[in-house]
Amino acid sequence: MANDPSKVLIYHITNVANLTGILEEDGLHSDAAMAKRQPGVIIGYDHIKLRRLQKIPVPCCEWRRVGEFVPFYFCPRSPMLFTVNKGNTGHASGCQKDIVHLISTVATGIATGKAWAVSSGNAGAFHTTFAAKLESLDALDWAAIRATQWQGKQHQKMAEFLVADFFPWSAIQGIVCQNSVTAAKVNAILTGAKHQPPVEVKTSWYY
Repeated sequence: MANDPSKVLIYHITNVANLTGILEEDGLHSDAAMAKRQPGVIIGYDHIKLRRLQKIPVPCCEWRRVGEFVPFYFCPRSPMLFTVNKGNTGHASGCQKDIVHLISTVATGIATGKAWAVSSGNAGAFHTTFAAKLESLDALDWAAIRATQWQGKQHQKMAEFLVADFFPWSAIQGIVCQNSVTAAKVNAILTGAKHQPPVEVKTSWYY
C-alpha cells in the first residue's frame, strides 16, 4: 500500500460559529445525528444533504446511508468550499472567511473504532463506490485530489473519508483558518478546552 494512513490527512470544513457547539458535544456528529439536535450553521446544499441522508447507501458498512457518517475530504480548498464561497448554497459570497478546516488523519479516524469508508469521489453522487479497505486509498485519483485546477475532475477531487456517527474532538489535530480574525475567534473559543489543537492561518487553502 503506497499511502500510509497515519500520513494521509483528512479535512472537515465548518463555519466557525459551529465550533462552540462542537466543543460542547466533544466532537462532530453526522448529519443524521444532528437532525435530532439543534442544527448549527449549515454550509452545504440542503437537497444534497437530504440525498445523502435518505438515498445513498454505503454497502461496505451494512448499507448505512452516507448521511450517517461524519465526512472528511482528502484535501483543503475543496470544490465544496469554492461553491459555498460563491454564494451558491445560500450564504453570502465571500463567506469562506468564516469557514475553518478541521484536520486529522485516516489512521486517527480508524482508531476511533467507528465504522469507516473511503468513497471513490463525491459521496453525494449516485455512481460513487465505497470501500472499507486501506487499499482503496491507493485507488483514489490523487492527482485530482491534489490539483489546484480541478475542472473536469471535480468528482474525483471530492473523494471522502467517512466515519460513522461521531468523530471525537480529541481526534482533531489542527485547525486552519483563512484569516487572523477568524483564527482569533477560534483561539477564544478554545480557551479552557481540554484539547486545543494548533490554529494556523493558511490563505492558500482558500479561494
